Amino acid sequence: MKNKKIKVAMVTNHFGITGIGTVMMNYGKALDKNKYDLTILVGKPISEKYEKECLENGIHLEALPSRHGNPKKHYVALWKALRAGNYDIVHDHGSSSMMAVELTIAKLAGVKNRIAHSHNSTCPNMRVHRLLNPYFRTVYTKALACGRLAGNWLFGENNFEVLPNGFHTDDFAFSKKNRDAVRNKLGVENQLLIGHIGRINEQKNQEYLLDVFKEVAAIRGDAILLIVGIGPDEEKIKSRVKEHPYRDRIILYGETDNPTALYSAMDIFVFPSRYEGLPVVLLEAQISGLPCVVSDKVTREVDLGDINWQSIDDDPKQWAKAVVEIRRQSNQERLFYKEKHLSQIRKYNIACSVKQLDKIYTNMITKDNCDLL
Repeated sequence: MKNKKIKVAMVTNHFGITGIGTVMMNYGKALDKNKYDLTILVGKPISEKYEKECLENGIHLEALPSRHGNPKKHYVALWKALRAGNYDIVHDHGSSSMMAVELTIAKLAGVKNRIAHSHNSTCPNMRVHRLLNPYFRTVYTKALACGRLAGNWLFGENNFEVLPNGFHTDDFAFSKKNRDAVRNKLGVENQLLIGHIGRINEQKNQEYLLDVFKEVAAIRGDAILLIVGIGPDEEKIKSRVKEHPYRDRIILYGETDNPTALYSAMDIFVFPSRYEGLPVVLLEAQISGLPCVVSDKVTREVDLGDINWQSIDDDPKQWAKAVVEIRRQSNQERLFYKEKHLSQIRKYNIACSVKQLDKIYTNMITKDNCDLL
C-alpha cells in the first residue's frame, strides 16, 4: 500500500490548443510519474500535439464525445470513466460554475477529493453561471485559481488558493538567432513588428486590434502586424483583414508550436482582451523583453514592469499613440531582461508550481488516510 500511486484525473471540456490545455499539459508533464498515475479526461476536439505529449510523458489520455456536439453522451462517458478509474482526486479545469456538472458526476462516481480550478475572470454565459454558482460552491472540496482575479470572481474573495500557471520560464529568454531567423522568414527587416498571440475569439478581441493597427499604420509606414493563433472567429478576422486598408502589412500566421522564436522576432506585444484570468502569453512576452500594450480588463498580477495599460473602451487612436511612443528595447536590453526580473519570474517557473501542486495533492490524500484511522 505504501508504494501505491495516487490516481489523478484532470478534466476539461475540450483539448484543443488553449491556455487551459497548455497549463494542464505543463503540470501533467512535470508531475512525478513514480508518485502519480495521471489521466486526462477530455471532450473532443483533441490537439495532436497534446496527444503526442501525453504519449511521450506517460500520461493516459481518454477522449470523450464532444460536450458541445452531444452533451448527454459526453457526461455519460465522463461518469463511466470516473467510475471505472477509481480515482483518488479529480482536478477540474474551467472558467465558470458549469464545472458543477463535472464535479457532481465525480461525486456520484465516488471521488472524494474534487478540485475546481478557475482559469478566467468571466465567462460567455453569465446567466447560467450565476444560477449554478451557489450550488457549485458546495460540490468541490478544494478551490484553486490561476490568480486572485480569477479566484475572487468564481469562489468569492479569498476562498481559494492561488496556484500560478507554471511553465518553463527559461525557454522564453530573448534569442537574437531566433529573431533573425523568424524575421527573415517573414520578410521583415528593420520594420516595427507588432505582435499578438492568442486564440482567435471574442475574448481576445482581435477586431479591436485591427482597428488599433489601422491607426498605427497610418502613422508608421514601417509597421507590420503579426497575429498568431487559431480559433472560432478565424473566418471573421480573415474577412476583416481582406477589407483592411493596410492588409498588405498584416500577417495571419496561424497556429504555432514554437512561440518562443516569435516573441524574439517581435518589437511590441499588443493584447486587447475583453477579459482574462492570468494570461501566460503576457508573462512569456515580458520574459522575452517585449514592451506590452495591454487591456485594463487583464489582471495586474501579470505585470512584471513593462506593461502599458489601456482601456478597450477608448478610441483605438489612444492605443495607437501608446504603441508608436514605446521605445523599442535593444537586443542587449532584451537579452538581460530575465536576469533583472528573476524574483518576479521565479514563482511562475514550472518547478515551483508543480511543487505546490504536489503538496496540495499529497495533503488531500494524507487527510483521507487520517480520516480512516
